[in-house]
Amino acid sequence: MDVDDSLVEYEVEPNYAGWTLAAYVAEKLKRPLPGDRLERMLRSRALVHNERQLLPETPVWPGLRFALRKRSPGDAGEPPPVPVIHEDDALLVLDKPAGLALHPTARYHVTTLTWALEKRHRNAGGEKPDPAHRLDRETSGLVACGRNSYFTRRLKSAFASRAVEKAYLALVEGAPQQDRFEVEVPLVVGGGRVKVKVRVDPGGAPSHTHFEVVARYADAAGKPLAMLRCIPKTGRQHQIRAHLQAAGFPLVGDKLYGPSEEIFLRLAESDGSPPPPGIFDDLITPDERAALRLWRHALHAAELTLPHPATGERMHFQAPMPSDIAALIATLRPL
Repeated sequence: MDVDDSLVEYEVEPNYAGWTLAAYVAEKLKRPLPGDRLERMLRSRALVHNERQLLPETPVWPGLRFALRKRSPGDAGEPPPVPVIHEDDALLVLDKPAGLALHPTARYHVTTLTWALEKRHRNAGGEKPDPAHRLDRETSGLVACGRNSYFTRRLKSAFASRAVEKAYLALVEGAPQQDRFEVEVPLVVGGGRVKVKVRVDPGGAPSHTHFEVVARYADAAGKPLAMLRCIPKTGRQHQIRAHLQAAGFPLVGDKLYGPSEEIFLRLAESDGSPPPPGIFDDLITPDERAALRLWRHALHAAELTLPHPATGERMHFQAPMPSDIAALIATLRPL
């Protein structure tokens, strides 16, 4: 019989009789957790005894056997295949899958786009391509890379001078009144409970995004959604996500700018890594999953127009709609 290595199994010793489940697990953990974080973990990790849910306040008894499901590692080994949209001696354009981080972080070392570039796309001279711009881990779509440091610098200069045009597709909650609209507000990073969150502030940096309605939908309950083409005129952190929240049309699946930032905080404070792409984190409740609709935020970098780093020729690239967003759209009713 196969062993489920995603479970940590426990059997309560006689000297712990009468302890609560929370107290017992806290005693067994190698690293202590704050009480509220421990309680959230216990309520979300499918603790069972004879198919019965155990709660943090449940008293334990000698011989009690239960299992605590481990969180899936974020660093899941080699990165997935990354489709190549264009490749020549100076330029590499890839269609990054959602869930793949661009650069190594505390949670991701190997499962990153830069690792894939290192191992799969070195040129004949042994030089590694590098991304010339940023894309959030959950955002899918086009990433332009220089084939060596010289071409990467030229691409970065083109992005910095706004010689590059980008367009994103975003599936959002709500029904915009106009088919075209602008959001132009000053943004700052931080100042709230989430340090990386961007918010509107009069003292912030100027930011501007143009939005166009591509399609309108309704879900089974009649709630409206829309597909928007988003054209950022500036390049602030989380700009499109923050602008959509400010306009009242948050991205589907956005755990930071969507239904509640508490979802993002809970995941960040867990010190764990997210599950593999395509799967909701086990710390997200069923009600929150229903509100989010999608395991990741529904933003796709669909179009990129830039000067070729060697010739200067204007080049236009497109990435097809990813399958997860397409599958969600297939469940909606066009309006």
